[in-house]
Amino acid sequence: MATVKLFGVFRDLTGWSESVIDVPTLGALKAKLVADHPGLADRLDQPTTLVIKNALLLHRSERGDELPLEASDEIAFGPPVSGG
Repeated sequence: MATVKLFGVFRDLTGWSESVIDVPTLGALKAKLVADHPGLADRLDQPTTLVIKNALLLHRSERGDELPLEASDEIAFGPPVSGG
């Protein structure tokens, strides 16, 4: 299980901001989210989507589908941030 947090449009599309989901990998988490909320399909794999694991922003090369998730992990998805 991992605690999943959603921000911005991700939260808007699902109707929730935090949930606990029992999945073994990041890829399984994304598949579960898309199965439950098809509107996320085009957004989760966008290069600009923020993926944060345990308060650390993951670089695109670090967020492969095989990334293991532990029960104590917190994963967050959010839209790109811009501004100045």
